[in-house]
Formats: sequence, C-alpha cells, structure tokens
Amino acid sequence: PFFSEQLTAFEIWLEFASLKESRGTSDQLESPEQLPVVLQVLLSQAHRVRALTLLRQFLDLGPWAVNLALSLGIFPYVMKLLQSPE
Repeated sequence: PFFSEQLTAFEIWLEFASLKESRGTSDQLESPEQLPVVLQVLLSQAHRVRALTLLRQFLDLGPWAVNLALSLGIFPYVMKLLQSPE
C-alpha cells in the first residue's frame, strides 16, 4: 500500500501542477516529495507502468522537472529498468 499511496499522492501533485501551469503560476511550484519514491517504484514490476506514466507527465512540465529528476539520480534507475528482463 505504501507505493500505491505515494503514486496517488504524486498524481495529485501533478494535477495541482497542471492547474498552476494553466494559470501561468507554475514558477511557484515546490518539488514533489514523492519523486524519489516514484523513481524507486520504476524497479517494481507491480507498479512500473503507472510510475512510468506519472514520470512522463512530470518530465513534460519542462526543463526544471528534467533537471530535478537528473539531480535526484534518475540514470541508475533507468539503467536498471533497461537491463531488467521484463
């Protein structure tokens, strides 16, 4: 339940961020607390598709989101994901 709850919280944060972006106030967004957990969940087969979908939505927010993911160390997770058999 922990990972599911974290993904749901991240999904809610993304909805909030989308609203702020549509109003032109996305520069006031704080970093989502759940992002490190979302990166870890990429390695869980049970939650992988949902985590990838949410991560894509986050990265679509722009360069600041990409930089944040890079600063949290997204590369090792992506490498492990690419090396996994499924």
